[in-house]
Amino acid sequence: MDIRKGSPTYGMWVGEELTAENRKMMWIPEGFAHGFIALEDDTHFLYKTTDVYSKESEGSLAWDDPDLSIQWPGIGEPNVSEKDRKAPAFKDFEGVDVPAAKSDVVPLQFRVIGDERGSLISLECADNVPFIIKRVYYIFSTQADVSRGFHAHRDLQQLAICVSGKCRMTLDDGRSRQDVWLDEPNKGVLIRNLIWREMHDFSEDCVLMVLASGHYDESDYIRNYDDFVKEVANGKK
Repeated sequence: MDIRKGSPTYGMWVGEELTAENRKMMWIPEGFAHGFIALEDDTHFLYKTTDVYSKESEGSLAWDDPDLSIQWPGIGEPNVSEKDRKAPAFKDFEGVDVPAAKSDVVPLQFRVIGDERGSLISLECADNVPFIIKRVYYIFSTQADVSRGFHAHRDLQQLAICVSGKCRMTLDDGRSRQDVWLDEPNKGVLIRNLIWREMHDFSEDCVLMVLASGHYDESDYIRNYDDFVKEVANGKK
């Protein structure tokens, strides 16, 4: 449920049934309250979190508040903890302030493993690659004075690494632009969705490898910069 002050969806909620069979997960963004009800005995409910647990930061709201009208599954009288029974009503809640979103361009440094024989870098999902890798491609033998890219993706996330040589990436979120040099094989840049990207100044030996969170989908591309700015301005980020 959205509890962000000033949000156009403040107080609105969405629910989903998660089972071992349907293998669904739910992402809970910052500034959202959440709760669950176990639908059968011996249920194991697993959280993966972006930070360590802090009791001082915890709060609660009445799970059965009529102002929220949350449609819990009908399984009879639920077994509710004392803390949840005493939780305050939503009408007395002031909402939360959420910090400005972090940049959707994240420089990364990878650990080099090696000995006298040479070096190795390991890339693993849910470790130093923050998404499931669906596609890998690499760009090489780019001609002198050629620039590439000039597009954005609506949903795709990518991780770019120069495994050989170097190039300059220009990244634009619709409000500001920044240049990132990829000039070492242990350096990368995570590029989330709705970031305009251009690649310039390829060295003769450059091999730019890109890991992607999805398969190729032309409909996910935005190839016109003015269209990209409009989508960002319309709040689609």
